[in-house]
This record gives sequence, structure tokens and C-alpha cells, in this order.
Amino acid sequence: MDAPVHDRWFYPFNGNAGERPLASTFTAFGSEFDFFDDRDGQVLLGFETQTVVPSGMEPGAYRITSGRITLMIESDDIIYDPTPDPWQTFQIDGPADEDPGRANIVSGVAFRDGFDGWSFGESGPYGNVDIGGRNAYPIDFDSDGAAFDISNSLTEGYQPNPFGIGLTPDVPAGEIMPALTKLTFELDVLDPDIQCYLRRGLDDGLLSFLVTSLHASSQQGSGGEPYPDWVMKENSLVFFDIADAAGLELEGVLADPRGDGGDINGDGSTDVTDLLLVISDWGCTCCLSDINDDGRTDVTDLLGVISDWGN
Repeated sequence: MDAPVHDRWFYPFNGNAGERPLASTFTAFGSEFDFFDDRDGQVLLGFETQTVVPSGMEPGAYRITSGRITLMIESDDIIYDPTPDPWQTFQIDGPADEDPGRANIVSGVAFRDGFDGWSFGESGPYGNVDIGGRNAYPIDFDSDGAAFDISNSLTEGYQPNPFGIGLTPDVPAGEIMPALTKLTFELDVLDPDIQCYLRRGLDDGLLSFLVTSLHASSQQGSGGEPYPDWVMKENSLVFFDIADAAGLELEGVLADPRGDGGDINGDGSTDVTDLLLVISDWGCTCCLSDINDDGRTDVTDLLGVISDWGN
């Protein structure tokens, strides 16, 4: 997909939501504005996948083998850092950062106040400006697969797992990125929670992401440290084909619909192939092998296949 249906600078004081040529990412942590989220300036992206991939097949029917998001940086003064820095390096009494720069990451999105990706779009209300008050927020997953807000990972003291890290082969680590450098965020499709997030988005027809970074914030013109400005689809450089809007690429397989009973692969009978699918999907929260639809492939599904054997 060459452009998102939604791209928005997700910042509490953005008066032109969804209609800006640039969007900035930065942290409020350690600044005079530390009463905002650590991940203060964010970039919200939404890609309408149903124009390319059929929606509504149920999440387990989508098997993503690889995926990536691309985004161009407009700034010409940002150091390229391909590795997220430990959260401790941001603390006043923490260890020094071992490499120059700060990484840019992409995460999935969850919503508050009853919104989803469709209803929130480019113009949904930000929420309130208090810490943890935004209506759309970047997520990681806990050991049970439940999503949680990573907007304040520095204050709360943990290292979140990103969906992807912004990388480029064109700039050595530690060097300044030229304006209009394109970063590629390769999505970690082998992570089962990320895989399920992508599957559910394809089933819904819309995939939403948030790009964040922990560059120090400063008032423009104050002489403070620079932070990234990202090219949005409304940018005139995109209109004149000089720059690209954000993009999304996914590769994968659309599985046959699940059959009746224990016929997971839909071939008309319940047999050893269905049994092996349950075993290979063990613990999955979004697979066709979850034949009782309780949210996880487990022993009850295994017993369901066995009880339906030969049908």
C-alpha cells in the first residue's frame, strides 16, 4: 500500500489533526514538560487493507510471512541509530548511552473511550493531556498476550518490545541521515502476539500503527537537540513525487476456510493433518485450530479433533 488512509501527528496540541505536512516524534521525559507522556509526539498511521486483501475471513485465515512499514524523514540533522537504547540510559543517574542517537520504533495501537481504528481515524479526539490520557496509544503485550500502553516506559522502568525498528542501508550507524532518508520498519511476524495483531487487523480491513521515538524535546528555535520530522501524505513533496508517504507491505497466505467440527484445514475430513495443526499452533490466540473459539489453541481443541476423527 503506497499511502495510509490515515496519517496524523498524534500530539495533544496539534490543531490540524490529519492535515499536516510533517509529524514529529519526541519524548517529554526529563524535560520541563514531563507531565506529558514519555512518548509525547507520536505518528499515527492507518492502512486500509481490505482494498487489497479480503477482510472478514476470521483472523486465523491470514498467515503473514513478512511485513514492513516505510516512512521518510524530512529532517537533515538526526543521527541514525538502528538499536533501541536501554531505558536506564535516559535516567539522570543511569549509564551512558553506548552509541550516538536514538532509535525510531513502530508499535501496534489500542484505543480508549470506545474508539477503534475506523471510528478514530484522523480526526478522533486526542483524549486528555494527562499522562496515560490519550485515546490511541502504542502497545506491547504481557505474558498472557494482553496489550498494554508503552507510552510511559521510561517513567515506569521497562524495555518495551517494538513491532519493528527503523532501519536504512544507506547511512552508517552514528551518522547524520540526509533529508528524505527512507526508514524501513521490518515487522517481527515471528512474535506470536504481533502475528495475531496483524491477523486481526487484516480481518477487520484496517491496520493501525504508531511510530515513536525518545529524542529529547525542545521548543523550536531554542537551540535544543533536534528530533525527527516525518513526511505525511499531505506534504507537497509527496504531491510532486519528490518524497513518499508512509507505506505498508505484507506477504503471506490466505488459508482455506475452516470446515466443520475438527476439520481445521477445510479438506472435508478430520484427520492427522488437523491434529498436527493443533500441535503446531499450540498456545495461539488467533488460529483456525482454536476450534472451540475460546481464544487459545490448547488441549480442548486437541480433544475436539480426536473426538471428531474421521468425520
